Amino acid sequence: MDLTLKELTKDISKIDFDDILSCWQWLIKDMKAIAAVSVIGDVFFIGNDKGVYWMQTDTGTLSKIAANPEQFEALLADEKTVDNWFLPGLVEQLLNAGKTLKENQVYSYKLSPAIGGDYSVENLEPTDMSVHFAFAGQICEQVQNLPDGTKLNITFQKG
Repeated sequence: MDLTLKELTKDISKIDFDDILSCWQWLIKDMKAIAAVSVIGDVFFIGNDKGVYWMQTDTGTLSKIAANPEQFEALLADEKTVDNWFLPGLVEQLLNAGKTLKENQVYSYKLSPAIGGDYSVENLEPTDMSVHFAFAGQICEQVQNLPDGTKLNITFQKG
């Protein structure tokens, strides 16, 4: 099965970004627009500098990946880049395991890689976008400056 970019992304016209990004303001203050949301639960932003940035919700990082939206679009034609950004092999495994998404869902980690989880079919499940982005944002904010191996006590705030 070869997945298309449409199958690897969510329809951004149907997403409440104020809701899903509320727990990520600590990381995305210089972002002005959304370019894409992956089914793996990452967001691609257009920054104030017109660059395109990849927010990885598994690690809580924001990386500049293109100088402008045109370069981003060109990079989407490269199979290795798409493999890195959208994990089509893993998405295919999830679909083959019967883990399909509803319109308001993305795949989310049961145990975040930011705190030791792995990138496996068993560790991912379809999750409401609001829940995915809230939990991932709160976890990543709390562990962002901790060295590996630090004992954790994670707290969550209700939406």
